[in-house]
Amino acid sequence: MKKVLFICYGNVARSQMAEAFYNHITDSSDAISAGLLDFTPAKYVHPIKDVIDVMAEEGIDVSQNKVKFLTQDMLDNSEKVYVLCEKDKCPGFLLQSDKVTFWENISDPYQTSVNNFRDKRDLIKERVLSLIKN
Repeated sequence: MKKVLFICYGNVARSQMAEAFYNHITDSSDAISAGLLDFTPAKYVHPIKDVIDVMAEEGIDVSQNKVKFLTQDMLDNSEKVYVLCEKDKCPGFLLQSDKVTFWENISDPYQTSVNNFRDKRDLIKERVLSLIKN
């Protein structure tokens, strides 16, 4: 059973970075990530290049990660859930869960500069480190 679930809108950037940091720092596979958009697999299979590049700068390889769509089972099998996108984009079953914590002020870096991806990566890393310490 997975213990921590990170969610963002597309699962191509923010939640992928949070999952990778958590698993890397804890030397585990206790975290998973998912997105709220149901992408067609042919279009979005892996995280986007900027995510792969900025995580490689941290010594973490996310190039083989796959985009995953949020399911009720993922929520049920997680002890804690951290959402990195706006509440108004979330389905009702997620909003009704008492496991959910919203990590606000982490805007989506999709289609922005690589420096913005670095800024989001660093913010996510800080939050994951804080989460692990508590």
